[in-house]
Amino acid sequence: MASTPMLPDPPEPEALRALGIRDEEVRVIDVGEVWWRVHRTLGAHVLAWNALRTYGPVLRFDPHHLPAGEDPVGRGVWYGASTPDGALAEAFQTDRTIDRDRDRPYLTGLSFARPVTVIDVAIDSKGAWATRVGGTYALSTGQHHTSQRWARHIVEAHPDIDGLRYNSRFAGAPCLALFTPAGSAMPDRPELSLPLTHPDLAVRIAGAARRLGYSVI
Repeated sequence: MASTPMLPDPPEPEALRALGIRDEEVRVIDVGEVWWRVHRTLGAHVLAWNALRTYGPVLRFDPHHLPAGEDPVGRGVWYGASTPDGALAEAFQTDRTIDRDRDRPYLTGLSFARPVTVIDVAIDSKGAWATRVGGTYALSTGQHHTSQRWARHIVEAHPDIDGLRYNSRFAGAPCLALFTPAGSAMPDRPELSLPLTHPDLAVRIAGAARRLGYSVI
């Protein structure tokens, strides 16, 4: 008997649209919340901390259409975490080493300029959208090529939704993957933005590394 994949392929956009989004399956991110991201300021594909990326696919919920490269119609994505530890865990997941110097990474915290409405597929959601529409909570942990298909279909089915709230695979903290409509929610100024080499971040980075089992260089 064939096993069922952890994360099935998504329904077609028309089917997703028909299934809809219930009130309890939505999370509104308030303007008072602070969300975090680690972003590089040197090297290839550098983007501002408040800019959406239009190339890929690279990460979990990239909605960009194939072939890989700049999306032909500018579909964008922005990733953030609810805690600094979550942002560090996601940014340095490949070799589990927090490199404070290479490509001059910054830790930036921001609050959105307007409330952001997202489909909540995190484990603490009051609803169960992922399951109800034919998927699973492996949206947060499954293979990227499948979760990217989900992102493409979600963007087509619900073009006004700001994005998704999900769980970090590495830190467990809630994270956001925001799509093109959320561009209007990006603030002009961050709440905090410091290079990872800044002395004020030394204790925080060391604590995150201990908790995650990451190295620091």
